[in-house]
Amino acid sequence: MKVNDLRQLSDNDLLSRLNDNKESLQKYRFQKSIQQLEDHRLLSDLRKENAKIKTVLREKMLNKDNTNG
Repeated sequence: MKVNDLRQLSDNDLLSRLNDNKESLQKYRFQKSIQQLEDHRLLSDLRKENAKIKTVLREKMLNKDNTNG
């Protein structure tokens, strides 16, 4: 998902998506360890999306702080 699309989601949606990604990442790591994962790019794609989500959440938090203070 692109960063601009993530910026339009609410904080709750971003947090739920982040939690879902973490669960999926854990499942994929397990599948990789028992050599059942066919597409290893899924791991890096999920990690990158998690980083994007965390970045957007941080931007939103900083914008809230700047407008209040």
